[in-house]
Amino acid sequence: MPGSVTSVFSEAADFEAALRPEGCVSLLVTGRGSFRARLTQITLDRLRLASAEEELARIAHIAVPDGTVLVSWPTGGNPAPLWGGIEIRAGDMLTLGPGQRVHARSDGPCCWSTARIPAQELFRYGRVLCGTGFAIPPALAIWRIPAAAGKRLAQLHRAAIRVVEARSGALADIEAAHGLEQQLIDVLIECLCKGAPQEETAAGRR
Repeated sequence: MPGSVTSVFSEAADFEAALRPEGCVSLLVTGRGSFRARLTQITLDRLRLASAEEELARIAHIAVPDGTVLVSWPTGGNPAPLWGGIEIRAGDMLTLGPGQRVHARSDGPCCWSTARIPAQELFRYGRVLCGTGFAIPPALAIWRIPAAAGKRLAQLHRAAIRVVEARSGALADIEAAHGLEQQLIDVLIECLCKGAPQEETAAGRR
């Protein structure tokens, strides 16, 4: 069954606990000031979506759950976290394979969005839509994606978040939730099919 929740946090420990289903093993706040973060999480049949706005610098240790692929891209007006020391710029998408571990660091206010999908589902759809050569690097990879596909992904993800934050109940409609999920999967595959992983290291980006 589809499910969703939007939460506002004033304690880092509560935020860390809420992020555990997203693969967050630990969270260390390094910035000074009052902690504040906003997190929206959406669970569909095959996809799990999350979107957050954070105000203080921090370091998060992320472990991608077994059997799933994590996808992330920048959103909002603030920079995205640095994953493994690598900056994700506008027009970039990050993928992390099953079981991968990485540190995601922010140096101040940040915004981010993620989608998590079962690896078998991603590969099955990818090979149907893109051919048998479709593959995702197992380690951290940064993809430069087509502008049109990236824009559509951002719009669909933002629409899902708005539905949750407006508490309209649209995600309680199984048919509507399934339609949204299928559109998101299709555009994720399009981004990965038409994009290409960049041959970059953290040191090279810096």
